[in-house]
Amino acid sequence: MAGYLAQLRHAATAFGDRLGDTRLLPLAIALALHLASLLVRSGVWCGILRAAFPEREVELRPTVWAYLAGVGANALAPFRGGDIVRIYLMRRQLVDAPVATIVSTLVAESVFGAVVVGILVAATAGLGWLPPIVHLPDARAFEFSFYARHAGLLAVALGLVAVGAFLIAEWVAHHLRIVWRHIVQGLGILRSPARFARVVAAPQLVDWMLRVGVAYFMLAAFGIPAALRYALLVVVIDSASTVLPFTPGGVGAQQGLLVFALAGVATSGQVLAFSIGAQTVIVVFNILLGLVAIFALFGHFRMGSVRRAAARGLSPS
Repeated sequence: MAGYLAQLRHAATAFGDRLGDTRLLPLAIALALHLASLLVRSGVWCGILRAAFPEREVELRPTVWAYLAGVGANALAPFRGGDIVRIYLMRRQLVDAPVATIVSTLVAESVFGAVVVGILVAATAGLGWLPPIVHLPDARAFEFSFYARHAGLLAVALGLVAVGAFLIAEWVAHHLRIVWRHIVQGLGILRSPARFARVVAAPQLVDWMLRVGVAYFMLAAFGIPAALRYALLVVVIDSASTVLPFTPGGVGAQQGLLVFALAGVATSGQVLAFSIGAQTVIVVFNILLGLVAIFALFGHFRMGSVRRAAARGLSPS
C-alpha cells in the first residue's frame, strides 16, 4: 500500500510539472469522442432493456440520463458502485420492474465487450506490445502486482469464488425460480443473434473505435507519441485496470501498468503525467456529466443523495 501511495504522489507531481504543456485541441477532441462513446454505450443498454421488457416502453432519453448518472457515480465510487445508481434510476422509469432483470441486462451489455477485451489483450500480447506476465510483480501496479506475486493464492481464491457462485446459482435455480426467470428475461437479447449483432455488437464495435480515438488524442494532448499501437495499449490497460476496481477508475493500477508498458516510448515522468492527467480529465468530465444527468432527472445536483436513495431502494425489504 505504501508503494501504491508513493506511485500516486509521483504521478501527481509529474502531472503538475507538465500541466502547462497540455495541448488543448487534441484534449477537446478526446473529450468529444469520449462523450460520443458514452452515448453509444447508453444506446446499447437501451436496446438491451427493450429486449428484456418488450411489453413496456423503454424511452431513450431517461435511459441515457440514467447511464450518465451511473458513469458519474462510478468516477467517485470503487467496485463499480455507479451501477447501483443506474439500476435504481432505471427502476424508477420502469416502475416495479424486477431488479434481477435490470441487473442481468448489465451482464448482457458486457458480454461482447469481454470478448473484445480478450481479443485485444491476446493480439497486443502476441505482438509483444504488452509486458510479459512474469514481469508484472515489478510493475508497481497495485492490484496486478499483488496478483502476480500471489498467483497461487489468487488461483485458490478465484476457485473458491467460482465454487461459491456455482453453489449459489444452484440454490437460486432450485429455490428461487421466479428470480431465475427474471435473470433470464434480462438476457433476452442473447436469444436473438441477429438482434444482438444489430443492437449490441455493431454499436459496441463503434464504441471501441471511439475509445481508441480517445486514447490517441489524449496521447497527443499530453505529449506522448500518438500512434495506433500506443492508443491500443492504453485502451487495453485501461480495460484491464478496471476489471477488479478496488479504487475508483482503477487509479494506481493503470499508472503502474502504463509506465511499465510504455517504458520505451517516453520517460516515466511523461507517461505518469499523461496517465494521471488523462484519467483526471476523464474522471472530472464524467462527474460533470453525472451531475447534469442527476439535474435532468431530479432537478438538483446532489449525486450523493441519489446514491443513498439507490442503496435504500434496492435493499431487501
